[in-house]
Amino acid sequence: MKNIYPTGLISRPEHIALNKTDIRIGDTVYLQPKNGPRMAGTVIFSSPVHGCTTYTADAHSQDANVRFRFRLQDVHHVAPRHPMPALN
Repeated sequence: MKNIYPTGLISRPEHIALNKTDIRIGDTVYLQPKNGPRMAGTVIFSSPVHGCTTYTADAHSQDANVRFRFRLQDVHHVAPRHPMPALN
């Protein structure tokens, strides 16, 4: 399994808002490694580290399994595990 840490990720530009900031275990996050295409991973863990929440997600590509360690500013998009029900 390959590990990618925040230093190996391209952060989301500050002027672009994230669609969902309350990331939870089971959500799918889209991250951009510095050396490769954007990848989707499933969040498996979150914990406060040095005053900032650090997340862990697993992703699977054609070449290998990847484990990401990342922060909120590294996330480009979030897809919730369970879609929110429509309000009538």
